[in-house]
Amino acid sequence: MALDRLNKRDKAALSRFCKLIRSTLRQNLEEVRLFGSKARGDDDPCSDIDVLVVVKNRHPEVDDLVLDAAFEVSLDYDVVLSPVVFSHNEYYAPLTRKTLFYQNTREEGVPL
Repeated sequence: MALDRLNKRDKAALSRFCKLIRSTLRQNLEEVRLFGSKARGDDDPCSDIDVLVVVKNRHPEVDDLVLDAAFEVSLDYDVVLSPVVFSHNEYYAPLTRKTLFYQNTREEGVPL
C-alpha cells in the first residue's frame, strides 16, 4: 500500500492534517484521499503531498479551513501539502466522473 512507502514526516503530516480537518469540518467531511505521485509511489524528494477532500457542502469558509490546516501542517512538518476540495455533488457529477482527475483519484488514490 502507498502509505507504507511514505517517510515518517509525510505520514505524520498527513495524520495531523486529517486530524485537523476532521475536528473542524466534522459531519461535513465525507472523504479524504492521498493521490498523485505520493500515492503512486513515484515521488521524489521535492514532490508535494496531494490530498483530495470531499465535503457534503462546500462554501468559502470550508475552503479556508482546509487551506489553513494545510498551511499549518506544511509549516510544522516542512512539507508542501496541496489539498483539492470538492463538494460531494461536484466530485460525483457525471461530467467530473469522466475526467482523468476523477479516474486517477479513484484508481490510484488512497483513503485516509
